[in-house]
Amino acid sequence: MVHPRTWLAIPALAVACGGLALALRSAPLPAVAIAALAAAIAATVRALSGTSIAAALAGGAAALLATFCVLDLRDLELARAALASAAAMFAVSELARPSPTSALPAIGSALAAAALDPSFVVLIAITGVWFVRGPWPRPRWAIAVPVLGAIATVIALAAALTRVGVFADLWSLWAGRSGNAGALAIVVQLADTLGPLGAVAGLAGIGVCMTRGRFAAAAMIAAVVGALATDLACGALGAAAPTIAAVTTGIAIGRLAATIESPLAQPFVGAVTGFLIVVGPALSRA
Repeated sequence: MVHPRTWLAIPALAVACGGLALALRSAPLPAVAIAALAAAIAATVRALSGTSIAAALAGGAAALLATFCVLDLRDLELARAALASAAAMFAVSELARPSPTSALPAIGSALAAAALDPSFVVLIAITGVWFVRGPWPRPRWAIAVPVLGAIATVIALAAALTRVGVFADLWSLWAGRSGNAGALAIVVQLADTLGPLGAVAGLAGIGVCMTRGRFAAAAMIAAVVGALATDLACGALGAAAPTIAAVTTGIAIGRLAATIESPLAQPFVGAVTGFLIVVGPALSRA
């Protein structure tokens, strides 16, 4: 069953999450960034889970979970991280569209996400390959996009692995954080941020993404790997990994609801599951 007006959940969530950020004492700029992030997450979950009411509720849970995950950041750091993740998720939602008319929105979003956070640099190459292979007229310069993505990825790797010099300075500015946490500490912190149910659902959602088209799946996997690799290189958990986990959690909720045969029961399952996943992180920040 198709519910075309469920797209209204996207602007509604943007307003709700932006207002929530303001109510919890965020400055106006971070609140606007969170509103953009909520809209991008809802759009991504909708693109990967369908247009049902249950999927819209799953997108709402994902947007709220991501909001609570990033609210502890400082204002400028929060705004930068939220905008980067919003751009990345918008790129993924474009890759998942069944009948895209242009690759330029996805490419532009990938460029913006990568410029703000090295976690998303591989998205440039993925959207570039999609541009080259897509069902539209390709200009002669089209091949430059995946080449640029490959070069940017190499630069990001060199910067992450260099401890002194120009590349080290670039990484410090680009990543915007540093610490000395090990891999296990970062994983534990991520699980604590999401809550136990959110962590399990996030892992399940990654598997669901594998069935939603090779470019969208590749983009989600690249984002997951890039976020975790960046956190390891910085020695500190950033906003990208919790945000992506929130998206895959929403996708998992949407998939769980879709397995229910009764159309009336699907929204109930989506709403209850989403509430159970969001309530823990919400209470921890109350």
